[in-house]
Amino acid sequence: MLSNVMREGRCLIPYLTFADPTPAGSEALMRAALEAGADVLEIGLPFSDPIADGPVIQASHQRALVHNPTLDQVFELVNRLKRDFKQPIILMGSVNLIFRYGIEAFFEQCQRVAVDGVILPDLSFEEYGPFIEPSGEAGVPIISLVSTLCRPDRLNLIISESKGFVYVMSTTGITGERSIINDQLSDFIKTIKDIKPIPVAVGFGISQPSQVGDVWEYAEGAIVGSYFVRLIASQPDLDAAVLVFKSEIKRFYETAAAS
Repeated sequence: MLSNVMREGRCLIPYLTFADPTPAGSEALMRAALEAGADVLEIGLPFSDPIADGPVIQASHQRALVHNPTLDQVFELVNRLKRDFKQPIILMGSVNLIFRYGIEAFFEQCQRVAVDGVILPDLSFEEYGPFIEPSGEAGVPIISLVSTLCRPDRLNLIISESKGFVYVMSTTGITGERSIINDQLSDFIKTIKDIKPIPVAVGFGISQPSQVGDVWEYAEGAIVGSYFVRLIASQPDLDAAVLVFKSEIKRFYETAAAS
């Protein structure tokens, strides 16, 4: 399902951290995203030391951790969302959370609630070994992350084994809003597709509808995290956050499509 949705192209993938501002509040925001037409929803798993995340998303994790969130709460949330919405849902989190929960148990629960993919930013391709069989048996792919700095031989190996879609980091470093997107991305994504015709989504730094429109010229999806997280956190209450979030997702679509 995930690959099929991604292959249609022009996908907008918002990121939200579970339990920010509260478990119930994050569910309301996720429902708003899906109601507004988000093609895929990325849910961040709160962690005390989030890997690769900039200050905005780090702060969202800290707000979430006050509520002592658990992976079981995330699974039950996904289960509820899947009953009401058809869009794919992917999880992004530290590999330490999965080790603590148990690799097999984690993927069994992902399968039970129909999680469509998992992003583990601190798990290198060379460390996939213990995850391959549980992921395959559950039918829940591990989404590979790559950057333009990846060596050609390593890129070929990673892309050849990738499933679902490939997450391309638009810039090196941590997540966060940026005004300029790496101008090497178009050629890099062409290289990926020469290796394997797999959908590609670009993240890390996308904060403007015009950037989404640019990404759609050469990739199937654009992932927007820090911009939406900061916008939501700046609202006076949850009701206002839900309204502005839905409005912004629609604005991103309309403006990006016209750019």
